[in-house]
Amino acid sequence: MSNNPDIKARVFEKIRSGEVSMRPRFLFTLRVIGTATLALLALLVAIFTLSFVVFSVHESGEQFLLGFGARGLATFAAIFPWLPLIVAVALLFVLEALLHTFTFGYRVPLLRIFLWVLLAAAAGTFLVGLTSVHSYLLDRADHDELPVLGPLYERIHDVHTQQGVYRGMITAFTNTGFILAHDDVDRDADESSWQIIPPHRFATSTLSIGERVYVAGRFANGFVYAYGIQSLAQRSVSQ
Repeated sequence: MSNNPDIKARVFEKIRSGEVSMRPRFLFTLRVIGTATLALLALLVAIFTLSFVVFSVHESGEQFLLGFGARGLATFAAIFPWLPLIVAVALLFVLEALLHTFTFGYRVPLLRIFLWVLLAAAAGTFLVGLTSVHSYLLDRADHDELPVLGPLYERIHDVHTQQGVYRGMITAFTNTGFILAHDDVDRDADESSWQIIPPHRFATSTLSIGERVYVAGRFANGFVYAYGIQSLAQRSVSQ
């Protein structure tokens, strides 16, 4: 206790000498509010972006590629929405850094803070997934009514023919397979149709006209030689 006056004296001496400057309390309050606002904004944007990635993979049918063997895995990696995922992860690191600037952050290990951030992001992503927000935005994008984010959502219903991915509706059956037509409602250049030759083990009798399917295959001589087919009602079959 006898040291307290000496400590106070040294502090006041440093203030008088200019080594330590006193700042108004409202500046500290503004700094805390600003940091908290940025942290909340980073968390919300990260949650929205992560939930978009999950929605995109599920809505586009890209997750079916995981059941199409090694070629399917390679294609999945090629068309996965990596950029939104990278943005979301970067925001989580920004959020961790912002939380660490608070006083309590210096007393909590960085790993624990990051685990808290991950849990909050995972819970938020799950909750957003229970809503129809992304379905609503996708519908707006398909009808050219979504500014800024429109191209991001339109990509979900795009075909990736260069990577050997085709999605659409069965319009007719042929002696060797079926005709697949793509129409994502946005009336752009990617609307087309292809003649699909299924894998040897795939029975086209399990499909029907009007059914929407997801096909992975190799285009050659005017045909798509599929190594994997997935419909909403049938399990995937790969070769």
